[in-house]
Amino acid sequence: VARMAAEHSIDLAQIPGSGRGRRVTKKDVEAYLDSRAAPSQAAPAADAPAPWETPGSGDLFKPTDELVSAPPAARPAPPVEATPKVSDAEGELVGLSLMRKGIAEHMVMSKLHTAPHVTTVFEIDLSAVLAHQAAHKDAYERQGVKLTLTPYFVAATVAALQATPYVNAEWRDEGIFLHHRIHIGIAVALDEGLLVPVLRDAQDLNLMGITRGVNDLAARARSKKLSADDTHGGTFTISNHGVSGSLFATPIINQPQTGILGVGMLEQRVKVIDGMIAIRPCVYASLTFDHRVADGATGDRFMQTLKQTLETWQD
Repeated sequence: VARMAAEHSIDLAQIPGSGRGRRVTKKDVEAYLDSRAAPSQAAPAADAPAPWETPGSGDLFKPTDELVSAPPAARPAPPVEATPKVSDAEGELVGLSLMRKGIAEHMVMSKLHTAPHVTTVFEIDLSAVLAHQAAHKDAYERQGVKLTLTPYFVAATVAALQATPYVNAEWRDEGIFLHHRIHIGIAVALDEGLLVPVLRDAQDLNLMGITRGVNDLAARARSKKLSADDTHGGTFTISNHGVSGSLFATPIINQPQTGILGVGMLEQRVKVIDGMIAIRPCVYASLTFDHRVADGATGDRFMQTLKQTLETWQD
């Protein structure tokens, strides 16, 4: 039976068996072959085109016998219906500001024409950071400085970039340029679009210095008092998309930089710690980076350093 099935390219599972335990017998195979031979007598002449040699509209999903019996010329393609145009009365066309045009061109250039993007996501426990913030917030406010979570992420980013220089870099035709100084761009959302003022030489600043710089840049961005120099020359960018409730995202790289850090919304999550259930304040943080410059291991090492710095924060 098996030899007959192999000779005639038959799937035995398609033949109902009449033997003991519904086993397929030789007679079952012969009966199947006889039943299959009857339609073959009506097959087209040898010079008829093979079904897949001259496919017509929709032929890919039609049975073979239908393809053979109906020549392609007998099945005209269905008429193409014109897509109805939406009336201008049903909406309004909003003109593009120079900022919106600039953002659009830069994002398309970065994602589609320049850098192959790849993203790695880590979950970070901010218990240590929140404890430090609670202990020092009043002291900072007495000096006229508001201590938010952003400066902690800037400081941890500096540590991560120092541990992975290829993320603080840019791709050039002649090679990879490694920046020796760290200039952090901090995305600020405005009604008109997104601005990314730059905190320069972040590697030389302590937490107080970073906090002062972040507060100043954010205030001047919202009051539209930034200069052109304030938004140029960054070597890495941070986007705190969590302020709007986003859990995690994959931001587009700010060219010609190699990476951008996305920080999601802080929320209380159930964790198992040392075999015990606990509630911990956590965020998802994502690093999107240029795969031409850095590999996955480099991106993960950046995130491991960032995570360790924040989860073990000390004075």
